[in-house]
Amino acid sequence: MTGSRTIALRLGLLSLLLVSGCVTDSSTYTKEVNKEDLVRAQYELGATYLARGNYRPAKEYLSKVLELDPKFPLAHVAFGLVFEHEEEYVLAKEHFQKAIKFDPTLTEARVAYAGFLDAQGRYPEAIDQLLVAAEDRFYQSRPTVYENLGRSYLRLDDVNNAIAAFERAIALNNNQSRALLELAELKLDQQNYVEAFALYRRHISVSDQSARSLWLCIQLAERFSNPDEKASCALTLKNIFSAIPQYRFYEKRFGQ
Repeated sequence: MTGSRTIALRLGLLSLLLVSGCVTDSSTYTKEVNKEDLVRAQYELGATYLARGNYRPAKEYLSKVLELDPKFPLAHVAFGLVFEHEEEYVLAKEHFQKAIKFDPTLTEARVAYAGFLDAQGRYPEAIDQLLVAAEDRFYQSRPTVYENLGRSYLRLDDVNNAIAAFERAIALNNNQSRALLELAELKLDQQNYVEAFALYRRHISVSDQSARSLWLCIQLAERFSNPDEKASCALTLKNIFSAIPQYRFYEKRFGQ
């Protein structure tokens, strides 16, 4: 899944779906506990195991959830992530779609499904889901939705919409580091060097240097005739990221 959201990263979504408070095994519940509480408790356990990468017990608890409530949307989201991890893509798709069917307002379901679609190379469909998710003004990770939307647009070479999406992500969160880097690279490609440099500076103020940001640094330093910064970024790129494509770009372009 080069350049796209990984399963491991998207499992962080589950932390947003967990109900706050202690997770209690259903065996401690009395007969007076109602079905809704039991469903929630089983889901919390399943999602917790899944977030830790313990798929077998996660599936056991999530199965119990769907036995009690076959339309519980969060369980379908979790199962979608499980089956995507297991490369059972047909089942993953079915569960993501069921989650959206049973609760069309569940933004987390659309974000998870969009990640799945992007990983499958189905970028227009991923964009459709992200556009709906972006309309949720109360979604905590809305800046990331726009960031992912921009990346999906880039996969279709739709630069204008990608720029608009990255700009929206940054407007919602000044420290959206990936969007800052993506936008800086796009501005460099457009020969808008002043904006690219400003975006690069903002990016490194909130994020560690990467091979991509160091390669951007080298190109900008060359453009603005700053040999010291160029040499510093080149040395870091060579020492830490010599096996990364950006270093080979540097060697090819500057003959180092």
